[in-house]
Amino acid sequence: MLGSVRVIEIQERGMRHFPRSDLFDTHGRSLILPETRALGAIEIKDTVDGARLMALGLIGYLPLTGNITLNIVPKFPIDNLWTMLEVGGENFSRILPTVRSYQTSASSAPIQMLARSFCHYLKGVLSAGFERSYYQHQQSGYYQPRVDFGPTISRYLSRGNPVETVSNIFEFGLNSAVNNVIKAACLRFARLIPRGDDWQEERRLIQIALEALQRVKEREPSALDFDLDQSVSLRLRLHYSGMLRVYQLLFTGGGIAFTFEPGGKELPSFLFNLDDIFERFVRQSFVQGMREHSITVLDGNKHQGRLFEDNKIPPTKSDLIFRRSKKEVIGIGEVKYKPKIKEADRYQIISHVTAAKAPVGVLFSPTNGGESQRLERIGRLSTGAQFYHYRINIQGDIRAAQAKMIREVHAILPRLTVLAA
Repeated sequence: MLGSVRVIEIQERGMRHFPRSDLFDTHGRSLILPETRALGAIEIKDTVDGARLMALGLIGYLPLTGNITLNIVPKFPIDNLWTMLEVGGENFSRILPTVRSYQTSASSAPIQMLARSFCHYLKGVLSAGFERSYYQHQQSGYYQPRVDFGPTISRYLSRGNPVETVSNIFEFGLNSAVNNVIKAACLRFARLIPRGDDWQEERRLIQIALEALQRVKEREPSALDFDLDQSVSLRLRLHYSGMLRVYQLLFTGGGIAFTFEPGGKELPSFLFNLDDIFERFVRQSFVQGMREHSITVLDGNKHQGRLFEDNKIPPTKSDLIFRRSKKEVIGIGEVKYKPKIKEADRYQIISHVTAAKAPVGVLFSPTNGGESQRLERIGRLSTGAQFYHYRINIQGDIRAAQAKMIREVHAILPRLTVLAA
């Protein structure tokens, strides 16, 4: 399926020129898939000899037309992307109804990504119905056709019971070897799926599947059981193959990388918003790192403040709020995943710091190519509030950059003794 599609790699916020015949038919109608256009992940402008496409803030494997797929990759290393997803708590909610190949990796795949993928395939099975087939069933008691003489003699005849037998009979139903493994997979993912509202649909799918398989005996798989999809009818094989492939990654601890690799592990395609990923990474880094200093870091998008003292509208939605107690805000942070901080960004943090009566405001952004990680002082207001710009390097050792950022930002926050004085 993947071989008939042209896969074109493009960096996030990168541009690519296409001839008009790739994106428009002979009548001038667009060939771009409506679902892709609705995502707002690309921007297309006409040129003299074709069209110029720009990838916006999303990364991932994105079908563009019926025979062209964009593989949008970040400008920083893929391993750092996985780290940012892990630290930021990505829930992998942007899933597309298409399958892509992921590069095989030694590191374990994110569990939430596997849960979303498993439920993606499970939904297809629930729509079409679970596989039903003939399976052998051993039954003891009064005579049934196909008597198994060995167990019958040892269990009954040798003990003076000439009436009862052991028979191997075939029944038609759900209790087949492949469904035994699928039920075990459903039970395991049911324990791993988070309880939040974002996972309500996945919990519902698992519950429906377990109700349908309530008379099926679960069985943990062996290495050979992951090939049981070959015994499934063709109309269901794609879904069963996907579920077994995902369960194998979970069961064996196998991993995948975000990099596209023809012939690699096939899983559903996920899209990631780098603006959100970078913001959550910075916030969760401080949530974890500031805990030992008795500093709480909150998401201002959820804990909104007031811009004006006598009016709740509009509210302030700071990306980070540093505080020592419920009413003692010691810093405000705004996270911007962009190469250059604009004037509007500076006015935003100035207004939020002033409204919160905070002594410190920090703008966070990634370093550009060739720049070093550093903290820059912007200036001071007449109120005494200090403003800084922190550039974090996500190109190299991101764990070391994370620890350095926490140390250097903690150093500029007011100390408890200073506030008490």
